[in-house]
Amino acid sequence: MRIPVVVKVGAFAVLVMAAYSGFANSIPQIESKPPQELSLEGGNVTPAQLVKAGEEIYKTKGTCEICHRIGQKGTRAPDLAGIGARAGKTKPGMSAKAYILESLLQPQAYVVEGYPPIMPAVDKPPIALNRSEVWALVAFLESLGGTVDVTLNDIPATVGAGGAGGAAAEIKVPGDPKAGKAVFMGKGTCLACHKAGDIPGAPVGPDLSQIAKIQTPDYIMKKILDPKGSGTVANFPPGVMPQDFGTRLSAKEYVDLVAFLLTLK
Repeated sequence: MRIPVVVKVGAFAVLVMAAYSGFANSIPQIESKPPQELSLEGGNVTPAQLVKAGEEIYKTKGTCEICHRIGQKGTRAPDLAGIGARAGKTKPGMSAKAYILESLLQPQAYVVEGYPPIMPAVDKPPIALNRSEVWALVAFLESLGGTVDVTLNDIPATVGAGGAGGAAAEIKVPGDPKAGKAVFMGKGTCLACHKAGDIPGAPVGPDLSQIAKIQTPDYIMKKILDPKGSGTVANFPPGVMPQDFGTRLSAKEYVDLVAFLLTLK
């Protein structure tokens, strides 16, 4: 009895799928896990290893690239090309290492002319780097044109203590993000100047798609009510953001809007 061609093809397809399934199941499966905190304390770390770890933090947990560029002027913050050399000439009597560390932990102590004081302390929420991570980040920034000489002893023992044991505690605002999104797109007219996640706003003002990842709730709340007092983001026109949100929005609309902005990560 002749077997129809269709049956032969079907049987062959089943055998092929079975073979691939068996092969796939033979491969060890990798469980996806959240990244662990970097811990270098007590370890024998070379400068090269430290710089490599710092570069990874710069690009990931530190969220530095959202505002800073290396070799390219950013819209929110200064270009960091050559910062390892330039930092030692910024404040008289302060070494490059000390200036970089101060800039990370007390960013308002010295603000580069032409840029607003919007950078949060990296060892506090929402970034919340631990002591090892700050150490590595300083080393990476020193390596950009300078000499890597930072040691763990240069990093205060209190750094990152508030965020010890993992991610920073999430701050809850008693508002409705869904209602806040409606305020953003409607009464607040925010999309006239800002893009936010899946909302394709006009590029008159900064893109807010990751605002909650780089700014504290305090800054976000203040920026809505007192935009001029919070400074203007570099390369964007000053005085464009309305100053009357405190009277234009009701208390509920304001809290809902903040709650929505805090979802933009």
